Amino acid sequence: MSACVIDHLWHLTETGYYHRQGGPYPPFTWKIESIVDHKHQQAAYCGIHYFDSDAYPPEYRDRLVMGNIHGNCINVDVLERRGSTYFATPRPDFLSANDAWFMPVAQKTGPDGCLYVLDWYDRYHCYQDARRDPKGIDRLKGRLYRIRYKNNPRVTGFDLSKETDDELIERLHSKNDYFRGIAQRLLCERNHEQTNLKLQRLILNNQAPKKTRMHALWALVSAGRLQDGFHQILLNSDDASLRAWGVRAAGNQHEVSPQVLSLLYSKTEDHSPDVLLQLAIASQKIDKMEPVSTLLKVLAKCGDDALIPHIVWQNLYPLLDDQSPHFLELIERDEFLNNRNVLRLMPRVVDRILASRKVGIPEVAGLVAVLLNSKQDTSAAENCLAVLTERIQTGEINSPKVQQLKRLLEPKLVQLYSGNQQTSLALTAALVSATWQEPRALEICHAVLRSNKRDDNQRAIALQALITANEKSLIGTVDEILASPKQNSQRLRESILASLGRLERAEVGTVVLKHYPKMEAELKPKAIELLTGRTKWSHQLLEQIGKKQIPTNALNVNQVRKLLNSPDKKLLQAVQKHWGTIRTQRDPKREELIAKMKVFLQSSTGDAVKGRQIFKKVCGQCHKMYGEGQEVGPDITLNGRASFTQLLSNVFDPSLVIGASYQGTTVVTTQGRVITGLLAEDSAQRIVLKVQGGKLETIARNDVEISKRSELSLMPEGLEKQIKPDEMLDLFAYITLTRPPEDPAARLIPGTKVKKR
Repeated sequence: MSACVIDHLWHLTETGYYHRQGGPYPPFTWKIESIVDHKHQQAAYCGIHYFDSDAYPPEYRDRLVMGNIHGNCINVDVLERRGSTYFATPRPDFLSANDAWFMPVAQKTGPDGCLYVLDWYDRYHCYQDARRDPKGIDRLKGRLYRIRYKNNPRVTGFDLSKETDDELIERLHSKNDYFRGIAQRLLCERNHEQTNLKLQRLILNNQAPKKTRMHALWALVSAGRLQDGFHQILLNSDDASLRAWGVRAAGNQHEVSPQVLSLLYSKTEDHSPDVLLQLAIASQKIDKMEPVSTLLKVLAKCGDDALIPHIVWQNLYPLLDDQSPHFLELIERDEFLNNRNVLRLMPRVVDRILASRKVGIPEVAGLVAVLLNSKQDTSAAENCLAVLTERIQTGEINSPKVQQLKRLLEPKLVQLYSGNQQTSLALTAALVSATWQEPRALEICHAVLRSNKRDDNQRAIALQALITANEKSLIGTVDEILASPKQNSQRLRESILASLGRLERAEVGTVVLKHYPKMEAELKPKAIELLTGRTKWSHQLLEQIGKKQIPTNALNVNQVRKLLNSPDKKLLQAVQKHWGTIRTQRDPKREELIAKMKVFLQSSTGDAVKGRQIFKKVCGQCHKMYGEGQEVGPDITLNGRASFTQLLSNVFDPSLVIGASYQGTTVVTTQGRVITGLLAEDSAQRIVLKVQGGKLETIARNDVEISKRSELSLMPEGLEKQIKPDEMLDLFAYITLTRPPEDPAARLIPGTKVKKR
C-alpha cells in the first residue's frame, strides 16, 4: 500500500496494525513500520501499481509505480524479500511532467501492456488549498494518459467473459499481468469443478512458470474450500509458497479435517518465514486449533524476522483476558522461558494482564518472579519491572494493588538492590520499591538523580519514582539541578519540567519561576506548559506576568485556554485582565491578517540561520523540520509547505482546515491538573496525550474528571503576537526553504517571494 506524507510504502498483513499519521491507537497496539527508508520528492503520493508487462523492456517490469502529486511525476520502487516481509529501494522516476498541475492519482496496466495514468489535473494539490478557495478548484481538465514503448500496438476485439475455462487457464501464462489477473478472477467466480482439477494439476506442475502457478492457486483458494487431499499435498509441498498458501486457505476455511489440522500443527517447526507468518494469522481462525501454544511456538521459531513478532502479538493479546493462566503455564517451559523473542514480548504481556478483569496482580507477580529466576537473561524481568513502575506512577495500579505487589515482590526486589549491587536490574528493582516508599530504595533514587555521572535517562526515571513517592526533599534536589545548567544537561532539565506536573506542591511553581529567567529559549515554553497545569502554579505565574517579570506573550493561546478550564474564579479574572476574551471558535478575520502578512513578508528580508532558532523556540515544541523539533503535530519538512499560499494559511489560520487527529483534547484530573494535547490513546485503562514538547502524558481512566475535545487546532492562532516582526521575517526565511539553509541545493518553495539575507 502507498501512503501520503508519511513513509510511502507499507506491506499490509492480515491482523497487523500500522503507524498512524495522526490520531489515537487502540490499547496494546504494537505498530508495524513502513518498508522503506527513503523518500521521493516532496513525499506526496497517490496510487500504487505493480507493473509487469512484456510491452516494456525488462528494466521496467516487476516494479511498483506510484504517483507523486507535488513532484508531478511517477516514482518507482523495487521490492526485495526480507524474511516474511519486504524492503523497497528506489529506482529512477518513470516520468516527470513539465506542468505543475499534473497530478497522477492512479496507475494501471492496460490490455496492450502499456501503463495508463489518471491525471487529476488541478492547480490545488491539497485539501487545505481547496477548502480555502473552493471556487478555484478545476473540475474540467482531468485526463487519462496511455504511455507506450516505441510502436506498441493497441489491443482490441477481445472479451474475456466469453472465453472458455481452458482459454482462461491459458491466459494465466500471459506475460501481461492484466490478462493473468482478470483470468484468475473469472476462473474463481465460475468455480467449475472440472476446471478446478485442471488448476490443481497446473499448480503442482513444476515445469510451469511460477507466476502462472501462483495465479492458478489464487483462483482456486479464492473460490472456496480446497479438496482435502489436495490441501494436504500443498501443506507437504517442497515449495514454501505453496505451503504458506495451504495454511492461509485453512484459516479462510475455518474448519479442516483432522489430517490437515495435524499438518498445521507440524508447521510450527517450518523453516519458512512465510509459512510461520500465515500460521500466526490462522491460529485463531481455525476451529479446534489451540492458538496460544501455536503462537508461542511460531514466535520462538521465527528468529530475527521483523514482522512475525508483531503479528503474533496482535493475535495473542486478545486471548490473554481469558487464557492468561494457560499462557503463564506455557511460559515456564524451557523452550519459551529461554527464547529471546518470547522474553522480549513479556513487558507487553504484563501490561495486558494488568488491564484484565479476570486476572491481575498475583499473576503478574508470578510471571516477574519466574523471569527473575531465569539464569539466561534478566532483561525481560527488568523490562517488566519498568512497566510496573510506569503503571504505578501513572496511577493505573491503584493503592490496594500497589500494596499487594509490595507483599508479593518486595523480598525479591530488596535482595536485588541491597548491598553495593550496581547492575541495571538492581536499579530498576529499587525504582519499583521507591514508588511505595521503601527507605533504602529512596536513598538509591536520590543518589542516582543527584549524580551527573549517571545517564540522563536513569536520572529521569529516578525522578519519576521520587515523584510517585512524594519524597519530601525532592524539590530541593530539583532546585539544585536547575541552578546548575553546566553540570546538568538541557535534556535532563527538560525531563524535570515535563515530569513535575504530577506533584501537587506549591513549591514547584516557586522553584521553576525562580530559574525561568536564565533558562534556554527551548526550555521556557516547557516551563510555561508546566506552570499552566495546576491552579496554584498558574496564580504564581500570572503574578509574575502582572509584575512584568514575564511577558504576556510567553503563553500561547492554547495555554490561556487551558487556564480558562480552571474552576478558580480569581484565576479566571486574572486571565481576563491580561488577555481579555479568548475565542473558542476560529477567528474569521484571519484571512485579512494573511493578506497583510503576505505583503509584509514579501517586502522585507529575513535571515534563515536566525530563523532556525526562532523555529526551535516557537514551532519546534510540536513540529519537526529537517529532523529537529518534536513530533506532536505533523513533520513539516514535507507537509503543509507545498506552496507559499498554503504555508501562510497553515501558519496564520491553523483552524481553517483541521484534521480530526489534530484537534486538541483537554483533560482535567480529579487532582486538579489540566493537560492539553493530541489524543494518542483512549482506552478503558487510560488516556494518553501527546503534549507540547513531545512528551506522552498518561492519565489513568479513574483520574479523569473531564475530557473535552476542542473544535480548534492544537496549533494556536496568534503567532504574530508571540514574536517580533524581525523574528517573523527570519522564521519565514527559514521555513520557506526546501532544505536547510547551509545546503547549497536549498530553494524557495513554490510561490515564495520572501527575500533571504
